[in-house]
Amino acid sequence: MLLFDDFLDRVVKIVTDRFPSFDPRDVSFDNTGRADLAIRTFRLSSKLGIDPRSVFASLEPALKSQKFVEKVVLEGAYINITLDPWSMLSTITESIERSGRFPDVFQESEKVSVEHTSTNPTGPLHIGRARNSIIGDTLQRVLKRYGYRVTTQYFVNDSGKQVMALYLGYTKYGSGEKTLQEILRCYQAIYRDMEKDPQVEREVEALIRRYEEGDRELIEGIKSTAKVALDDISSSMRAIGIEIDDYTWESDFITGGDVKRIIENNREKLQSDDDGALFVQVPGGKRMYLTRKDGTSLYPLRDVAYHMYKAGLFDWFVVVVGEDHRDHAKGLEYILREIIGLKQRISFVFNAYVSLETGKMSTRRGNIVTLQQLTERMVEEAYSIVKEKRPDLGEEKLREIARAVGVSSLRFNMVRIGATKPMVFRWSEALNFEGDSAPFIMYAGARASSLLRKASRDLVDFPRTFNEDERRLIREMYRFPYVLSEAKETLRGDLIASYSLDLVKVFNEFYNSCQILNASDAEYSKRITLVRAFRSILMDLYDLLGVIPVEEM
Repeated sequence: MLLFDDFLDRVVKIVTDRFPSFDPRDVSFDNTGRADLAIRTFRLSSKLGIDPRSVFASLEPALKSQKFVEKVVLEGAYINITLDPWSMLSTITESIERSGRFPDVFQESEKVSVEHTSTNPTGPLHIGRARNSIIGDTLQRVLKRYGYRVTTQYFVNDSGKQVMALYLGYTKYGSGEKTLQEILRCYQAIYRDMEKDPQVEREVEALIRRYEEGDRELIEGIKSTAKVALDDISSSMRAIGIEIDDYTWESDFITGGDVKRIIENNREKLQSDDDGALFVQVPGGKRMYLTRKDGTSLYPLRDVAYHMYKAGLFDWFVVVVGEDHRDHAKGLEYILREIIGLKQRISFVFNAYVSLETGKMSTRRGNIVTLQQLTERMVEEAYSIVKEKRPDLGEEKLREIARAVGVSSLRFNMVRIGATKPMVFRWSEALNFEGDSAPFIMYAGARASSLLRKASRDLVDFPRTFNEDERRLIREMYRFPYVLSEAKETLRGDLIASYSLDLVKVFNEFYNSCQILNASDAEYSKRITLVRAFRSILMDLYDLLGVIPVEEM
């Protein structure tokens, strides 16, 4: 949990002490510029049958008595509270001095699994799926920052039809060398065969039966083929700062007997169709099939086994999946809750896929832009821009900055839009280095670092008075833990991206309007204190977003 002097929470307590039926959601940061916090009295007035003036009269003395409150006024049905900037700044700086960051954190006892990516290992990770990886990685960073004990997980499909087709294609058309390009060529070839000849699909089904009967040679052959693609996927993710802690293979739940035990232990709760395939009827939804008519397992059954495995390790499951998995998620949760009796918390985060301007991407049809290709092009484009802007820099420094800008731009571009909103990938947008982008916040970090490198004077005590630009910066910095908390509650990484842009815009206004290095001793001390606090919070945001800091741009 986050540890800091929570003025909003203290206001909520004052109101609820006087009006126990008050809804805490009716206190929030004000976005109109009239105040810092606003208390909405609509619901309370209606519930109690009193007007806002009576509510204000009851609350005003208690609110004004608080040291962190500078002013309280009633405007219509809103009680507007202006916070004391010195109280906010002291809360920020004392935390940074004590713990190295604001806010400080107390580690939660809950253990959290964040599963993301989990794409079939049948080819390279393309940008349509990479958004899932970036959203998932951002969320695990948010949860860790909040204090949870987090493990990232990848559920590796080495049991399904597509992976069987991958293996069959390689055994038929492979040259003997297991490279990504070779297995991808064979995969695309076998799918062309399947479209023309039904016998090929029957061969895949035969492999599935052998697999589930425990054919060790077949299992190891499929794993080794799938691992070629999985290694490439993992390498592509590492190149943009994403590490997976735990890779769990579907086959482990088949060979270990887990899927059979689930059927045996819950057979009376399952239904069978006319062909003998087992399913669960999800209330208000579709049938969720667990086995084929021949008794072999389907993905939902293996996913149930995977979540039962998680239950022995974690208190909260966060699962980042594509929007086309909504029905699956609904059925999975129903089975886990109502049939298995699972008690752990489960949160599904759905993301819309990224498509090309030419349409949806497909690995087996070869219509993809890979994450590796995108990363390389982003870095090269960044190099061209940085080289033009900074001809004074040496080649090694240019490459270092270009990589930081390219990777950071890629990650920021993917996470800044709400996960459920679809994205059409356009090179022109992805490589735009102006506006609401990673370079925008990276410039601010480099600017703050430059100021602090040049700050050679000793700091002195400064008066507790602040101009409007200073006040806005203090208030925006103080808002960080509330944004972090909301991102944790809603599992929305885009809130962190939006806040980073807001904070940098306010900092730039402060920088452009306030003398810093050439100010009087007192003003210099005050403003360098603000710059230090800003840079500390910005570095925290960089870490949450996977942005790579640079000292100059």
